[in-house]
Amino acid sequence: MAIGGRLLRLEDGPLLTGTASFVDDIHLDQTVEAAFVRSPVAHGRLLDPGVEGARAMPGVVAVYASSDLAIPALTPPNANPDVTPPSQPVLATEKVRFAGEPLAMVVAADRYLAEDAGDLVTPQIEELEPLVDPWRAIAAGAPEIHEGRSNAVVDTGQSAGDVEAAFAGAEVVVERTLRSPRLSAMPIEGRAVLATPEGSGLRVWSSSQIPHKLRGTLAEVLGLDPGDVRVITPDVGGGFGVKAHVYPEEVAVAAAALRLGRPVKWTEDRAENLAAATQARKQEHKVRAAMSSDGVLLAMDVDMICDQGAYGAYPHGVSLEAMTTSGMLPGPYRLENFRVRARATVTNTAPEGAYRGVGFVIATFVHERMIEALARESGLDAAEIRRRNLIGVDEFPYVSATKQPYDNGDYGRALESALDRLGYHELRGRRREATGAGRKLGLGIACYVEPTGMNSHVFALRGMTGIEGFDGAHVSAEPDGTFRVWTTTPAIGQGTATTMAQIAADALGVEESSITVEYSDTGAAELAGTGTFASRSAASAGGAVTGASRALRERLLAAAADHLEAAPGDLEVDGSQIGVTGSPGASVSIAALVEASPERFRLSDTFDPPQTVYPYA
Repeated sequence: MAIGGRLLRLEDGPLLTGTASFVDDIHLDQTVEAAFVRSPVAHGRLLDPGVEGARAMPGVVAVYASSDLAIPALTPPNANPDVTPPSQPVLATEKVRFAGEPLAMVVAADRYLAEDAGDLVTPQIEELEPLVDPWRAIAAGAPEIHEGRSNAVVDTGQSAGDVEAAFAGAEVVVERTLRSPRLSAMPIEGRAVLATPEGSGLRVWSSSQIPHKLRGTLAEVLGLDPGDVRVITPDVGGGFGVKAHVYPEEVAVAAAALRLGRPVKWTEDRAENLAAATQARKQEHKVRAAMSSDGVLLAMDVDMICDQGAYGAYPHGVSLEAMTTSGMLPGPYRLENFRVRARATVTNTAPEGAYRGVGFVIATFVHERMIEALARESGLDAAEIRRRNLIGVDEFPYVSATKQPYDNGDYGRALESALDRLGYHELRGRRREATGAGRKLGLGIACYVEPTGMNSHVFALRGMTGIEGFDGAHVSAEPDGTFRVWTTTPAIGQGTATTMAQIAADALGVEESSITVEYSDTGAAELAGTGTFASRSAASAGGAVTGASRALRERLLAAAADHLEAAPGDLEVDGSQIGVTGSPGASVSIAALVEASPERFRLSDTFDPPQTVYPYA
């Protein structure tokens, strides 16, 4: 069996020998390069982009302000009435809303000239009060970052049980304000895009986690037929969620390529990455927690606010942090009385978006800090409080107070295993000894549960209508007897090629060495899918690879049955041959079958995971 077998990662050779191909390694004839001029202030009225000086510089091919491109803004679609995402212009129009927002694009013979010409752009900006504190942004009298719209873009909540009665009867009550700072993802390769005209449309290479969404978005905003836009994701030097969005820079570069009739490339530098790529995790939680004197959790009440930044990243929008975090606040614990108000507000900072374990990490931080606070207040051991409140094996499937359908697990066993390996009781004794000697010895415990393999139902419940929730795969048998696989989930360093090769080989009944997993490419087949994020690839794209490979195997067996004049049930796949079981001489090569009818052996499938699963530790 291919799945479960030990093998070297299939993708590592090019990465280790320097022969991998990233966007910046792709060179097309007549390519010109773009540089973006970004707002130097966080909030202001853009009176004039000031691009005329740059246009006069030798070597400059074009300079674009928003009025030159006239492209529709990116508006993340959302059907939830509690969520109101603002639109993000491709280049700033009347206002700039964060320091680093692109307001002009310079295209020149090379990046050096483009950067030098960018220095000649002199935007006139009337500075306005910047709002960088989310509480200030929703206070009465705060200036509107998007005129005519409230700065509060998410205001929702959930409740279960009788929270007030639980607090009134509790013997232990603690209150804490917990803050998480803003952070930036740091992939080794920044964002990068190369676009070139092709036929009546475009071919685009992008260091993206969502190539199929990028294709659809480019087609929509540029007025092209989706079939005329081809997006390829080559090797990607890290993603971490920051590349799981469609960015204004990608749209602007593609628009320039169409207007100029030649390839245009842009590669993000580190300063741009820190200033203008999506950031994450700035949240504040005001939390009350209640417990009985014997360590039973009784209630939790949370008022949380998320700093969304100036815009919602496309297509996720403005609710990603607020809804994901609030949904997982009960954690792996039995909690009947729970209430949360979750808000997100725009501020004059870089937009927030996906970043590793978006929401789950902060939810874990909150419920685990509150367990520790309860332990200190009550004098009970923190591990014992967790032990008494973890959901038991016999309680699964379990629906949490926030309606998360936990599928199964043995949370208690995971805790005990960790405590045993840690030598928990011995370490507690060593802590006491260290304290007596005037030293501090730290000891921390954390339990968590998170959703993975999220499906279309999850995104629909959140109102995120721009995210499919399913993924696709295309599998083809080649005339040389090998197989090729494409999926809608590009590799970003997590071993996708090895995983998908194993899945395909297992379903086809062949060796992994006969499988080539290709770059994600919207031109390979008519596929649609979500992309690579939220720990979904093995479940969603893997399911699609399984479906397409099994169907292809059945088609190969049927063709071999006709050729050998045997029943399909009497045949077996043996390496590169399909033969009659027990008759070594009666066989036909896969290559011969494919050569006779190549198009017959190219199949696609989609897979929408039937349910979300909840790993834990």
